[in-house]
Amino acid sequence: MWICPKCGEKLEEQFGSCWRCSSLRPAEPAQEPAGSEPGGDQPPGWKLSYQFFRGTLATWDDLFTKAAYFATEVGPERVLNISHSVDDADGVVTVWYWEPKEDAADAAPSASETSSPSP
Repeated sequence: MWICPKCGEKLEEQFGSCWRCSSLRPAEPAQEPAGSEPGGDQPPGWKLSYQFFRGTLATWDDLFTKAAYFATEVGPERVLNISHSVDDADGVVTVWYWEPKEDAADAAPSASETSSPSP
């Protein structure tokens, strides 16, 4: 038996996704090597990252199309969330996703890293 982290539904072990909200079953937690303490000095293998799409002249359809294209390229298993907001007609759509820590830059992203890719 496993419990969906999104909606709390109890599901049998044989199912890989939740029937209620379609969330994928979370991966089993990695086992700590014998003799090591949980949360030791080993860094986690993933880093939370984001890509935003912004435009005062772009339509919401354009922004969401670009965000959907990017999320598809990242892959559904790594996308955490897609959010949107507006401030004085300046729309922003943000894709939150996981990326391998060894591939992620430790510094804040530069302007070129936060530019919107074209579909």
